[in-house]
Amino acid sequence: MHSQDELVLHLPKEYEILVEHQLQEYKTFLNYLACLKENWENFITTGRIDQARFIRPEVLSSWKRSRERGIDPYKLYPISLAPKNLKQKLAENQELIDIASPFLDAFASNLKDSGFRVDLLDKDLYILKQFGEPGVLETARKQGSYPGVSRCEEATGTNAINLAAILGRPIQLVGPEHYNAQLQYWTCSATPLFDENGDLLGVVNVAGHYLKVHQHTLGMTIALGKAIEFSWCQNRLRKEKELASKYIESIVDSIFDGLIALNGEGRITVFNRTAGQLLDITPHEALNQLADTVLGYQPIIFKALRTGEAYINRELIFNTRNKRKIVIGNVVPITNNNGVNGVLAVFKGLSHARGFIKNLAGFKAYFTFEDLIGSGPRFTQAVNLARQSSALPSNILILGESGTGKEMFAQAIHNASGASDGPFVGINCAAIPAELIESELFGYEGGAFTGAKREGQPGKFELAAGGTLFLDEVNAMSMAMQAKLLRVLQNRSFTRIGGINEIPLKARIIAASNKDLWEEVRQGNFREDLFYRLNVITIEIPPLRERKEDIEELIRHFCQKHSKRLNFNFTISDRALELLKIYHWPGNVRELENVIERCAVLAYSRSSSCIEEQDVMSYPGIKKTFEITKELPDRVEIYGNVGNLETLEKQVIEEVLKQTEGNISRAAEKLGITRKTLYRKIKKFGILLPARR
Repeated sequence: MHSQDELVLHLPKEYEILVEHQLQEYKTFLNYLACLKENWENFITTGRIDQARFIRPEVLSSWKRSRERGIDPYKLYPISLAPKNLKQKLAENQELIDIASPFLDAFASNLKDSGFRVDLLDKDLYILKQFGEPGVLETARKQGSYPGVSRCEEATGTNAINLAAILGRPIQLVGPEHYNAQLQYWTCSATPLFDENGDLLGVVNVAGHYLKVHQHTLGMTIALGKAIEFSWCQNRLRKEKELASKYIESIVDSIFDGLIALNGEGRITVFNRTAGQLLDITPHEALNQLADTVLGYQPIIFKALRTGEAYINRELIFNTRNKRKIVIGNVVPITNNNGVNGVLAVFKGLSHARGFIKNLAGFKAYFTFEDLIGSGPRFTQAVNLARQSSALPSNILILGESGTGKEMFAQAIHNASGASDGPFVGINCAAIPAELIESELFGYEGGAFTGAKREGQPGKFELAAGGTLFLDEVNAMSMAMQAKLLRVLQNRSFTRIGGINEIPLKARIIAASNKDLWEEVRQGNFREDLFYRLNVITIEIPPLRERKEDIEELIRHFCQKHSKRLNFNFTISDRALELLKIYHWPGNVRELENVIERCAVLAYSRSSSCIEEQDVMSYPGIKKTFEITKELPDRVEIYGNVGNLETLEKQVIEEVLKQTEGNISRAAEKLGITRKTLYRKIKKFGILLPARR
């Protein structure tokens, strides 16, 4: 057997040189530590270092700050969080802990038997979690290093952790470089962690016995920190992507419009909640499915996908669960440099397509009850009844002569009702040929008749869904059309021309007639059963000649209205005003407004801002009325005494009856009033009918 000395003597020469070199490095290191210790002791004693050999400027600056703060260099008074506060601190930094822990745990497992541990600290430099062997962690605890303890400079003086945070870069400290003597047992390699915005997240610290210091430890700590930072940024990007996806999903689902997107293969990639509600299918059932298998064949959508052409405000028909769903919307292709790779359909149900429907052909109500001018008892009674009726869903029948404002009443009722944000769809039954009114009201399917649009067209009943349908001059409907309207009102549903699907009626019906419907029913011109359906609430608007007390108020209103419209201010003289009060107004309020505007233009042509008698008398209707009387009473006398108005009216009626030899029909026609009104005035004034020849 050879002795140990003999073995050493037989080692190769290069090994002897290596051992000698390592011994020399170790002696240099011990000398370096001794110098550091000497410098530290001098600084602690005197507060200065005459020759600061081996002391880095950043370390010396921290020593000075620690001394100025009065930190005891021999005793450690760790600042530690209470259990409750530590729990809160851990919760606040859970994301950092979750991201860093796998890296730090794996790194610590490679430090087995080395005596090193790994610390994770937050941006306030509180220890969040430690990694390492139980014995190493227990040693650290005894020396005041455990979760919840602060390693800030104010609490512990100079250490690698707070210097890394202060300097914003990695740093390694060994033994005597620590300001506190109790921390000089350790060598620490610390690197700061920064988030995607460059703000401090925390610090990673690798600590072990000071004699085991090695520059490689700092390098590994730096690599560890970079890996954590990268993972943090990736996690944030993933979260931002998920959040953005959630935002988009929430926005899509919160839109009141149905929204469907198809990819280039015709598969559904987006299907929001509103689309599901409108089409009676859940998004889960529709997503990633071929559109034609879920929604039925869609000519417009697939045409947009094929050609890249957009379709705006079009009717879309879906067939889901064996039910036909009709909506209105836009179909827009999704394109990129490679052409069309998808299509987006945004649509509303007919009952909610209010913005589109209101703008379609002006389906909007403009007038409110504030626009109904008049304070006479009969007119006020009609307004009050209309106002009270607006809150009810019942059908309303408005009776009144042409020009009395029946549509204004209908619009005011609509705007005061619960359906005010819905469309107001009006149709004049007398203005549409009998053969076309059915398609106007009911709509038609594509190809239902010669000349029909290929895609079909919704009728007024559909367009008025969620709002009001106003049937003006309903008395002009043919008996055949009256029967069809009656069926709609009874069943609350209808079918398009050429269609087979029942469409629910979701509109309130307001009808109007310029003839006495009771009389029309009696004469067989109007269906009695339809009359009762429409006549749930009846509002009678009196003609203007029966509300003389409102004429002046209306005139003042129209003068103000047309002053703004014609862009010049004008007034009316007392004489002209009294003359207008005398006229019997066969055209009612509409005629009165036209006369005021006409007279204003005549006044303007005379460079005058006041309507005078000559302007009023130039109107043929008024001029003819006074010519009938043969002899106009003294005008000054008329204008000065309003009480003479009824006297003049009586004289006019007597004169016309005289000219027509007591023929009531001819006299009423000549006066521009109904037979019923003429009889009432004859009775009122006690006029004796002239004997017929």
